[in-house]
Amino acid sequence: MAQRKIKIRGVYRSGSHLPIWEVLQQAGIWKKVGLDLVGFEYCAMPPDAEKALFKGEIDFISGDHLTPYALVAQGKPIVSIASPVNGQNASVASREPLNSIQDLRGKRIADTPMEGRDGGFHHGRGNHMMYLIRSGIGIDDVRWVESESSDEQLEALKSGRADARFISGTGDRYKELGFHVLPLGPLPMINGPTITTSYTVLQKKKGLGERLVKAMVLGIYFTKTQPAKTERILEKLNKRTGESYSYRSLERMPRKPYPDPQAVINAYDLGCIKSPEAKELSAFALWDMHYLRELDNSGYIDKLYKRKH
Repeated sequence: MAQRKIKIRGVYRSGSHLPIWEVLQQAGIWKKVGLDLVGFEYCAMPPDAEKALFKGEIDFISGDHLTPYALVAQGKPIVSIASPVNGQNASVASREPLNSIQDLRGKRIADTPMEGRDGGFHHGRGNHMMYLIRSGIGIDDVRWVESESSDEQLEALKSGRADARFISGTGDRYKELGFHVLPLGPLPMINGPTITTSYTVLQKKKGLGERLVKAMVLGIYFTKTQPAKTERILEKLNKRTGESYSYRSLERMPRKPYPDPQAVINAYDLGCIKSPEAKELSAFALWDMHYLRELDNSGYIDKLYKRKH
C-alpha cells in the first residue's frame, strides 16, 4: 500500500544551505519518502521564519540555530531534529602578524553587529565571539568595529580603523592585499541546514518528522555514493543562482546527522548571550533526536552503506 503523500513548505535561512536541498529535489528523494515540497523560499529574518512556523504557514526551517533557545524558554514548541553540519573553520586576516588568537586581545576587529536590524543574532559574529571565548578572551577584551557591509569591514582593515577581521576560506585574497592570515582551525558549532520545526506541525502531520529525517539521511547518502551526479546537480544550481557551491560542503556531512555535543553547547552559549533567560534550560532542550535514533536503531542507515553501488 502506497504511503500517503504529505505536502510541506519550508524556508531556508542562508543560501549556503541550498546544495543539500537541491540534491533532495533533483534526486527525487522528497517523492521517495512521501513528501511533496510545494514551497521553499529564502527568509532572512529569524523572527519571520519562526512566526510563520508557529502560524502553520510553513512546516520546517533550514537553519535557525541560536534564537530558538529563547523561544523554548518561553514555552514555544520549536524543536530541531537533525544536524548535518556541526562545525566551521575560520581564519583571521590582520595588518600585523599574529602568533596566535591570543594576540587579538585589545585589538580592533571589523565585524558585523551582534544583532541584525531585525533583532536576530548574527551567527557569523557569534562564531567569531565563540573563537575568542574558547581561547579565554572576553568579548569585551577586544573592540568591535561594526558594519553590516563586508566591503566596509575590508575597508576598515585597509584604512587602519581595524586591526583584524575574521574570514572564511584560505585567505588568498587577503594575502594578495598584503595582510597576514592566521588559520584558527575548526570550531564545533551547529550551523548549516539544520532541520528545525515545531511539535504542533509534527503532531498535525503524522509521520512528518520521520520522513524529514529520512530525506536528509538519503540526501547525504546520495552525495557520498554518487559524487559525479551530485556535482552535475550543483553545476546546474550554480548556473541558476550565479553562486559557486562546491561538493566540499556536502562531502563533510556525517552519514548520521546527529548534533555534535560540543557544537550544541557552543550554539547554546551564544543563544544565552542574546537571551540570558535561556540559561535556565539544558543546552539540549531544543533537540529531539528520537526520529533519527529510531531510524538508526532499525539498521536502515547502516544497510544503505553496505549496498553495492
